[in-house]
Amino acid sequence: MIRALADGKPVNASERATLVARMPAESKQIATEQPQAFGKLREDLQLVTLDVLIETFRKNLTGNGAKNEAAWQQFFKANTFALKQIFAAPVAFYGEQVHVRSPDMKGAGSQIADFVLFNTLTRSMVLVEIKTPSAALVAKNKYRGASSAEVYPPDKELSGAIAQLQAQMESARTDFEQIARRTPGAGPLDTKVVTGAVIAGTLGAMDQLRKDSFVRYRNGLHGIEVITFDEVLDRLLALQTMLKESGYSWFVGRVSRG
Repeated sequence: MIRALADGKPVNASERATLVARMPAESKQIATEQPQAFGKLREDLQLVTLDVLIETFRKNLTGNGAKNEAAWQQFFKANTFALKQIFAAPVAFYGEQVHVRSPDMKGAGSQIADFVLFNTLTRSMVLVEIKTPSAALVAKNKYRGASSAEVYPPDKELSGAIAQLQAQMESARTDFEQIARRTPGAGPLDTKVVTGAVIAGTLGAMDQLRKDSFVRYRNGLHGIEVITFDEVLDRLLALQTMLKESGYSWFVGRVSRG
């Protein structure tokens, strides 16, 4: 870093890694000596992190990433901040690939949620099922109607994901408390009210009639939110704009804490 400041040459990858490793040990002293400069540095780093997250998210919406469910699960695991943006209430990350149903005596019948979050105020459970941006939301063929009155049923990929999530939610209400007790280090959650969310598909891929049918369907669901991938991206972009326009000082630390 001293060399870079002295001769203006950029640091290389190895030097950047050394700097990152050294920062935790020096950050407290820097914050004490230069609190304003340190705060601005943290804000800039957090916003850059958000910019990179958005760029990666947008890139993965097309091409091979649009069909790779495992890759999207890894993305949300590494960027739990993006996962939290789909909820209005404050939520925290609890775990991924969490067993919510006890197996039978032969070890079969377990149910596993992609992600478990919880409301930070009530500690109620939120189960999240991840699909892909290419997942179909409504059927290709209409159910009935003509012209502007066409009605489309949900695609079996979406209805199947919701049925799976409903089963997981029911299992969590009855089994999860005992599972958590048997698991070292697992914190307790309130299972009296369990809600869920499915992240699947994109709104931009549908015409208006199919979009209307999808919106009516998801609005009629109880205890489950269906959020499309482009809606998640839109929320991240809106947050990015707000932070850049407002100075984003309140945002310090939120992205890094996931």
